Amino acid sequence: MLTPVPGLTHLKVLTVPPPLPPKQPDTFSPADTPRSSVAEHLVRTALEVAFGMRPITQISPRKFDRPVRLHLSARLRAARGQSTASGPVRMDTLHLRADGEVFGTAVSGGRAHAFTARVADNRMTSFRVL
Repeated sequence: MLTPVPGLTHLKVLTVPPPLPPKQPDTFSPADTPRSSVAEHLVRTALEVAFGMRPITQISPRKFDRPVRLHLSARLRAARGQSTASGPVRMDTLHLRADGEVFGTAVSGGRAHAFTARVADNRMTSFRVL
């Protein structure tokens, strides 16, 4: 509990804190860079193949590296024994960093899935659905 000191008057002054500097985003929105449309197209194609909406033959070796094709074919083989249909894919978020890292979330069959990829020279070099 605070009590006043006899004979002294206390003045209180309200000081406004300095404004915060504008936050610099560490990710770019898809409209920020010209290569983002290429990255978005590659990710959308890979996601549609991963969830069975496109055939695996649409993953061409000149745009998708071997590890990407292997991951997608393994995912399709694993899903072959399951009776649940995934359905169309909707990309909720897509983030593209300056170094070519792409990540985001996608919804298919009522479930949300995270994905991560690496795009370099208009090729997808790495891709994972988590």
